[in-house]
Amino acid sequence: MKKVFSAVLLLVLLFNTGLAQSKLTDSLKTVLASETDPELRFNLIVKILENEDVYLVNQIDSSACKELLRIAQSQKSDAMLATSYDWIGYYLYQNKGDNAAALEYYFKALPLAEKVNDKRRISSICFDIAAVYGTLLNRQEFLNYTRRGGRFLPDKSSDKYYYMLVQYQRNMANYFLVTDQLDSAQQYGLAFTENSARMNATVFRTQSSIYNAHLNIKLGNIQQAELHFKEAIALTDSSITSRASTIYVSYIPYLIKQGRFEEARVLTQKYWSRSIKFFNPNLQLSAARIKRQLFDKLNQKDSAYYYLNVETNAKDLIFNENNQNIIQALAFKEQLRGIEEEGRKAAYQTELKQYALLGGLAVFSIIALLLYRNNLSRKKANDLLQQQKAEVETQKKNVEHALADLKSTQAQLIQSEKMASLGELTAGIAHEIQNPLNFVNNFSEINTELIGELEQEVSKGNLAEVKAIAKNIKDNGQKINHHGKRAGDIVKGMLQHSRNSSGQIELTDINALCDEYLRLAYHGLKAKDKSFNAKFNTDLDVSLPTLNVVPQDIGRVILNLITNAFYAVNERLRQAQPDSHYEPMVSVSTKKVDNKILVSVKDNGNGVPQKVLDKIFQPFFTTKPTGQGTGLGLSLSYDIVKAHQGEIKVKTKENEGTEFNIILPLT
Repeated sequence: MKKVFSAVLLLVLLFNTGLAQSKLTDSLKTVLASETDPELRFNLIVKILENEDVYLVNQIDSSACKELLRIAQSQKSDAMLATSYDWIGYYLYQNKGDNAAALEYYFKALPLAEKVNDKRRISSICFDIAAVYGTLLNRQEFLNYTRRGGRFLPDKSSDKYYYMLVQYQRNMANYFLVTDQLDSAQQYGLAFTENSARMNATVFRTQSSIYNAHLNIKLGNIQQAELHFKEAIALTDSSITSRASTIYVSYIPYLIKQGRFEEARVLTQKYWSRSIKFFNPNLQLSAARIKRQLFDKLNQKDSAYYYLNVETNAKDLIFNENNQNIIQALAFKEQLRGIEEEGRKAAYQTELKQYALLGGLAVFSIIALLLYRNNLSRKKANDLLQQQKAEVETQKKNVEHALADLKSTQAQLIQSEKMASLGELTAGIAHEIQNPLNFVNNFSEINTELIGELEQEVSKGNLAEVKAIAKNIKDNGQKINHHGKRAGDIVKGMLQHSRNSSGQIELTDINALCDEYLRLAYHGLKAKDKSFNAKFNTDLDVSLPTLNVVPQDIGRVILNLITNAFYAVNERLRQAQPDSHYEPMVSVSTKKVDNKILVSVKDNGNGVPQKVLDKIFQPFFTTKPTGQGTGLGLSLSYDIVKAHQGEIKVKTKENEGTEFNIILPLT
C-alpha cells in the first residue's frame, strides 16, 4: 500500500505543471523522505531526473545524483551503477561544460550497461557521448556514437522508445545537414519533426524548429526559415535552462547576416546573460564569439577586442591541452576495452570449437570402435571377397548421394546469388522512384499552404503579395511536373531494360548499362543501410558503338563489380582508426581500345590481399563475413564474360584500392 501511495503521489507531482518550483521540490523531498525501499527510492529519483518539467527549471543539485550512486553501490547492482554514472556525467559535468569529466563518467557507465544488456541505457549513454563530441567539433565520433546508440534503441513497447528514437533522428539529421547531404538530412529531419510533435516535449520541439530553420536556409527558403526561428524563440522564452539558449547560437548569426543589428544586439545580450548565469564554458565561448562578431560588424573595435579575449579564454578552458589529453586517453581506454571484449568473445568461441572438436573425436572413436567390431564379425560370417564387394557398393552409393547433394546445393547458391542481384536492383529502383515522389509530395503540400495564404491575401486586397504567392505556386507546379516526369522516365527506363528477359543477344548501349547499374547499386545499398555513403563518378566514352551481348547477363556482371566496390570503400570507412582525410570513391569508365571495348570499375578501398588474389574467381570463395556473401558473384561474372568471348582482369594494391577491367570484343 505504501509503494502504491508513493507512485500515485509521484505522478501528481510530475504532471502538475502549475505547481511552483519551490513547492515542487519540497513535495518531492517529502516523498523521498518517507520512502525507505532502496529500489523504489532509486526509480523515484530517476523519474524525477527524466521529467521534462524538472529538467526545464534546471534546479537539480548534486545530492540527487549522489543518492543514486549511494543506493547503487549499496545494492551492488551493475544496472543501477550504469544509470548513476550516466546521470552524474550529464547533470554534474556535461550540463556545466566540463566535457572531460562528463566523458569519464559516460565511459564508466557504458560497459556496465552493456554487461546487463540494458538497451535503453546503452542508447542514452551513446547519445550523451555523441553530444560531448559534437561540442568538441569531432564529427566522426559524433556520428559513430549516434549510430551505436541507434543500434540499441529499446523495444517499441517501451515508454522510452520514442524519446530515444527522436534523439537518434535529431543527431543524424544534423550530421547530414552540416555535411551538406541534404537528401538524407530531409529524410531524417522529417521523421525528427513528426516525432518531436508527437512527444510534445519543449526541448525537442525547440531543437526541431532550429533544425528546420537551418534546412530552409540551405534550401533558399528564407521566409520559412524565419518562421521556424520565431517558433524556436517562443519555445525558448518559456524556459530558463542553459540548454534552451541554443536557439541564439543559430538565430543571432542569421540576424547579423541579414543586417538586422538591433534585433541581434537585444538577443545577444540575453544570450550573454544566460551564459553568465549558468557559468557554462561552452555557452560562454559561443556567446562571446557572437558578441565579437556583432561588434565587428558594428565597427566597435574596443568591444570586439574585449569579447575576443573572453572567447580566447573560454576556448583555452575547453580545448586546453590537459583536457584534450584526458579526452584522448578516455577514448583510447574505451577502444582498448572494446578490443579486449572482442578478444574474450573470440577466446570463448575458440573454447567452444575445441569442446566441439573433442566431442566429435570422441563420437568418431566410438563409431570407429563399433565399425571395427562389426567388421570382425562380418569377416567371421562372410567371405572376404563378398565383404569387399559390399563395401565398394556402399561407398559408391555414398559418393553418388554426396554428388547429388553437392549439385543441389550449388544450384541453390547460384539461385541465391541471382536473387541477391535482383534484391539490389529492386532496392535501387524503389529509391530512384522514391526521390522524385518525395519532391512531388513536398511541393504539393507547400502549394496547399500557399493557396491558403493566397486566399487570405486576396481577402485583404494585397495584390502584390497575391502575385508573389501565385508565382511561388506556379514555380512549385513546374517542379511537381518536372519530378513527376522524372519518375515516369525512371519507370520507362526500367520497363525498357526488362522488356526482354529471354537471355538473347541484342545490340546494347554499354554506357547506358553502366550508368543505370551504377545508380541502382548505390541506391540499393543506401536503401538497405541508411548510414552507407560514398561518392562515385563516371567517365563514359560517348563515341562507344553498340555491342552484341546479352544485356541482362552483362548487367549482372557490372552490378556485381560495382556492389563489391561500394562494399570495399564502406569497409575501409568503418575501420577503427580511419584516415580523417579518406573519401570513399567508386569510378566507372568505358573506352574503345583497338577492336575491343574496355569497362573499368575502380575503388579506393583496402584492396585485395595478394595471398588470396589467385582465389577470387573460384566458386564459393569470399572475403566477406559469414552470411554476407555466397562466394559466387565473381565466379559467375567470370563465366558470363568468358561466354561472351571476353576477359575479366583485376589490378589491386593493398590500402590503395582495386580496379576490375571487363574486355569485350566488338565482333
